[in-house]
Amino acid sequence: MPEVEKEAVQVYLQTQDLWVLYTDSESNIFGSGLGLVLKIPTGKVIRQSIRCPDMINNEAEYEDVIAGLRLALKYGAKQLKIHCDSQLVVNHVTGTFQIKEQRLQKYQIKICKVLPEFDKCQLDQIPCGKNTEVDGLA
Repeated sequence: MPEVEKEAVQVYLQTQDLWVLYTDSESNIFGSGLGLVLKIPTGKVIRQSIRCPDMINNEAEYEDVIAGLRLALKYGAKQLKIHCDSQLVVNHVTGTFQIKEQRLQKYQIKICKVLPEFDKCQLDQIPCGKNTEVDGLA
């Protein structure tokens, strides 16, 4: 097989194993709700809602990503792309922003403990308007 064809097959196989996770949370006076949508390479979709009383918005955003990572691992994901609409969480985890609030540092530590369980994991910030599929679950 020519080298170009080998590369094409390798890229195809890598994209076939890519799982995609969408996270969103909502907070109000009654607590927070977390929404997760996990798209599996086979085309199946797993949707999950979690209620979290007594949690502020930023904590809920972190918990949402952590719950999504655990859900993906539970189903066997090894390559994961996460779409999160929280600019704060994405920039904290990627190291772009420094975490100033001590109570949020524990969430980054939790995430950093789970990330090595994946062969590849990418966290991207997306606009709230493009996160509508998971919005209703939160």
